[in-house]
Amino acid sequence: MLKSQIEAQKEIRQYLLGTLSPERAAELEESLLLDSEIYEELLIAEDELIDQFIEGEMSPAERAAVETHFLRSPERKKQLSFARTLKSYVSANTSPKPEVSDSRARNGTAWGQPPKKRFFRDLLFPPNPAFALSLAAALVLISVGGVWLANRMNQPSQPQAVWAVELTPGLQRDGGEITSLAIPANTDTVRPELDLADDQFQSYQAEVVDISGRSVITGKYLKAQTSKNRRIVPFEIKAALLLPGEYRAKLSGLSADGRVENLDTYPFKVLRK
Repeated sequence: MLKSQIEAQKEIRQYLLGTLSPERAAELEESLLLDSEIYEELLIAEDELIDQFIEGEMSPAERAAVETHFLRSPERKKQLSFARTLKSYVSANTSPKPEVSDSRARNGTAWGQPPKKRFFRDLLFPPNPAFALSLAAALVLISVGGVWLANRMNQPSQPQAVWAVELTPGLQRDGGEITSLAIPANTDTVRPELDLADDQFQSYQAEVVDISGRSVITGKYLKAQTSKNRRIVPFEIKAALLLPGEYRAKLSGLSADGRVENLDTYPFKVLRK
């Protein structure tokens, strides 16, 4: 394997764990849109992380990164739940292979080649037709049950709402206090509107980090808008992501050649609801 491929796989893993630098993460995200091979590597890396997480085959630091960053995505949470269910079903319905005398077979190798690790997506295509039919029926039940549960969970008990809030760079002008946000009850989405002193870029990037510097969310290719005779860069954050504490919204401009230029920082504090 080429060194560049090894380095690419390492960076993809760091990206999924949230430990890749913002600059390299931005470059990787652009590559994912243009290069299908890199995107396929990303899918493989996701499978590997999920498999290692379930099997407990990762360091405590990586496990914490999976829980706090990788599984922040609802889709990956569903993927993890599905993988666990599938592995449990396969384990319960697969008979152990008889012991053979060939030492290579006992060690899981053939012709001196190491066994290829199988991730949960490989279990979707078993070679045994009878088992495949049984598995397909189980997957239908799992899918139907999952859709029913998701619909029940996604039914809002009260109307959802978007709450817009103006943020200015640096400290507040009236007294030097950090902007404090008391997010109203039943708010589904918070919409920060970042004051823009000089609108000189075609698009912008906004990243919200907590007091420890951990990224909460990144919005890319944002467009400036006019609101109440001022230029702003709006973006949206799920209210559930904003726990009580201090945060910073970092605004950057995206140049035509893909460079990211840091502009302003917007500190704010989320109060207890």
